[in-house]
Order: sequence, then structure tokens, then C-alpha cells
Amino acid sequence: MIPITAILDKIKIHFIGIGGIGMCGLAEYHLHAGNKVSGSDLMESDTTKRLQKLGAAVKIGHSGENVNRTIDVVVYSAAVKDDNPELKKAKELGLKTMKRAEMLGTIVNDKYLIAVAGTHGKTTTTAMVGKLLADAGLDPLVFVGGNVKLFDDGASRYGSGKYAVVEADEYDRSFLFLKPDISIITSIDEDHLDIYSDLADIKRTFGMFCGNSKQGSKIIYCGDDKDIQDSIGNVKRDKYSYGFGNGNYFKITDYSKADNKLHFSIMNSTAVYKDIDLNLIGKHNVLNSAACFATGRMLNIDFVIYKMSINDFKTVDRRLQMKYNKDIVVFDDYAHHPKEIESSLLGLKEFYKGKRIISVFQPHLYTRTRDLYIEFAKSLGIADEVVLLDIYPAREKPIEGITSGLIMEEMNRQNKSVKYFGSGDDALDFLSSFVEKSDIVVFQGAGDITLLCDNFLKVIKKQN
Repeated sequence: MIPITAILDKIKIHFIGIGGIGMCGLAEYHLHAGNKVSGSDLMESDTTKRLQKLGAAVKIGHSGENVNRTIDVVVYSAAVKDDNPELKKAKELGLKTMKRAEMLGTIVNDKYLIAVAGTHGKTTTTAMVGKLLADAGLDPLVFVGGNVKLFDDGASRYGSGKYAVVEADEYDRSFLFLKPDISIITSIDEDHLDIYSDLADIKRTFGMFCGNSKQGSKIIYCGDDKDIQDSIGNVKRDKYSYGFGNGNYFKITDYSKADNKLHFSIMNSTAVYKDIDLNLIGKHNVLNSAACFATGRMLNIDFVIYKMSINDFKTVDRRLQMKYNKDIVVFDDYAHHPKEIESSLLGLKEFYKGKRIISVFQPHLYTRTRDLYIEFAKSLGIADEVVLLDIYPAREKPIEGITSGLIMEEMNRQNKSVKYFGSGDDALDFLSSFVEKSDIVVFQGAGDITLLCDNFLKVIKKQN
């Protein structure tokens, strides 16, 4: 691993896939640090345009010509394959190459590191904790897996304080490069089964993540999740649980929804912290807020600052993000796992009682669909109507027999209302005539379904 002094010594760094949500934050960090940044991505995006404005030299398309001997370090993500022309060229030239996760660890491990892990909830929780530390005047360095308005619509915050707050990604076991002072685990579920053999493998690896933490570090975890308890049971660190259950160190109480807000209190053995307001939807976000609260307690941040910070928190882009609120309400939601879909839809059902909930869902990855199509059908069944799109392949090649039809067939067996469309244009035509006033429409998935959401917004704005 390159020493942090070398990384910060005004060098030239090239990012393969610079527009990716994990990569762009690192690129922004190095631009702020005064290093020269270049990169490439398959498509132009708001992110690549933002990086160009900040001073990065960005090329659209991957080519060996984008890499030369003037580059000191080439950074690539787990999604970049060995046959990538830029990675191949870097190796031919003998340039230093680093995985994104290794680069992140090099930057943050020497700080007081708060690392937020979990198969669900880690992005929102990371943003909440980063905001809390900023509001408390601690000037943290923050890396989060989503764009945050608080951070000027970027995925990172450049801070000069002693603290770093990072989203710890379990994909490709990337979080094992991190050495936290506080480890937060929001959830453990079956996911990324193209990387992990089974749930037991996932749990073992989360245990390794916590075991990699610095001596004297702390673990904050959702005590309502038995899989987390199994995972960290043998890790010799101080542990603090949070949740709705009676056995938690920090117990959520007095939960209610009123005035378009969620209200709750948190108690431990010595005190009750009352009247917390949250401008988000769903109990899962109350849990995320409780993880943030527990972090504040570990750092002795005043409760008044926490209450103000969490009340003022706005959701991360595409995390059940309200995009339109008139006669029809439209949300854009990154949910791409059955548990995430369930949490979002239950939250919407609670918030909009009696209204018709329409989920427009694009499955993400052939392997995830293959492994979890029954669970997807069950979670989507919470909605009143489901519009199903083709699988977004991302990094994967097609698998014979694995299509969105598996989910549709399972939903038909459950007598749930579902419509399937092979193209976004056909789905848009259907939605334009099907959606009625007072409906709640949520576009869900980790692929390009956000573009369909944008196109739907253009249609309804014209109609109104």
C-alpha cells in the first residue's frame, strides 16, 4: 500500500470509471488536495461534468491512449475487469495500480475513522453521521455512496479535522481495507452472492471487518438484526446496540408519525432523549437515525446538536427521494434488494394510508434476480400495482432462463397485480394513461430506471 504521504505529494492520479459513485468522491478529494486528476467513463453524466468543472481531465470511453507514463497511480474499482484497455496499458507501462478500496483505506485509516457498513442503510447513515459531525464543528472528511445536497451535491466532503466518516462497501470484500475506530453495522442480508458463497460467508466477512478495527475501537450495530449479532459475537470490542427491541443499549421509544414527520425518543439505562423529529419516510430511517445518535453519544456531541442536525437532514439522492408532490406524488428510489423494497413500500404505506402505491421496478443483476426472485415478488406485493421492467445487467452477462419473468410469474402465483414491459418507452406510455390523481408512484432499482422517472416527470408536468 502506498504511504499516505506519497498519495498527498502532488502527484497525478487516473481513475478508471471516474463517474462511478465511489470513484468520484475519491477524485474530488484529490482535486481538493491539489493533486492532478484524470479519468475516464463510458458515458458523460452530471458527475463527470461536475468533476470537469472542478479541474479533472475526463475522457468519455475507455482507451489505452488515456494512460501514459506521466501518471503516478491508476485507480480502478471492483467492477473494472482485467481486460480493460486502460488497466492493461497501466500494467504494461509498469505504473502503480490500486483498487478503489485500497486508495480509500490509505486516505482514512490514519484518521479517527467511523466506517458505516451494512447490506442496507449504509449510504443514508453515512450521510447522517457526516452531517452530524459537520454540524458539531468537527470538520470531518466524508465519503458516501450517493450524492448529498449538504455536500454540494457531491459524494464526498473535504474536511481538515481529525475525523473521517466513510461508507464501508461489502461488495468484493472492499471494506476489509479499512481500520475503523468506530464500526457501524446497519444490517446483514443475503446479497452479492456472485461474491459470497452464502449468508454464512457474508456474516463471517462482516465479523472480519469489525475484527480489523483498531484496538480499543467500538462497534455500533442494529440489535434488532440477529444476523449481525451472530456475525460480531466473537469480536472482542466494546459493542453498543440500537433498535426498537427491549434488549438494545439504545432503545427507540415513542415512535409515531404526525405532521408529515416521524417522531421518536431514544433511551438507555441512564437517560431518555426525547422528542426527535425526522423528515424522512419509514422505520428503517428511524433506525439509521438511531445509529447516528449512538455515534454522537460515543463522541460526546451535545444532544441538542443531534436533534437539530437530524431534523434538518434531507435524503441522499435516489434514497426514497421525493421528486414531485402535487396531485400525484413521485419518488425515485435506489432500492434494489427485497429488504430495501419492503422497507420503502411499508414506509410509503404508513405515510400515505388509503392511497394507491405503484412500484415501477427494474431488477438489477441477473445473479441477484436468480437468487432472490421469490423474495422480490413478496416484497413488491406490498404495492397495490407493480410495473416490471427488464433486468439491468450492469457488470454481468445474461444467464440463460433468468429474466424479469421469474418475478412476474411468482407474483401471478400470489395473485398480485403486475404488468411487464420490455422497453421503458412502453412502460412510460402505460403509466401516462394508468396513473390517476392521488396515486403514489415510486421508481425502484439501481440501474438506469432513474431516467425513466425523469421522463415520467416531464409527461405529468406537461399534463398539468
